[in-house]
Amino acid sequence: MSSQSTDPRSPAISQALHEPVKGTIVEIDPTKTGIDYDSVYDAICDGWRVVHFPDQRGSIEYSEIEVYGYQFVLEKMEEFND
Repeated sequence: MSSQSTDPRSPAISQALHEPVKGTIVEIDPTKTGIDYDSVYDAICDGWRVVHFPDQRGSIEYSEIEVYGYQFVLEKMEEFND
């Protein structure tokens, strides 16, 4: 999930769901409107956990690094029976 800043409570701007199932691919669903959570914090409150925080270097003022969104990697373990 990408957000507007490194703060987990900042607004989410995009997401991608990677299912742990062989043969699945990540696609943009044209029928889906909006993002599942308003922020990373909201996802955490729903049982997701952060496994990777965004790189802090992009938030340095006057940096030569230009960043659009700050990527958090989240995971949620759920029982799955195929």
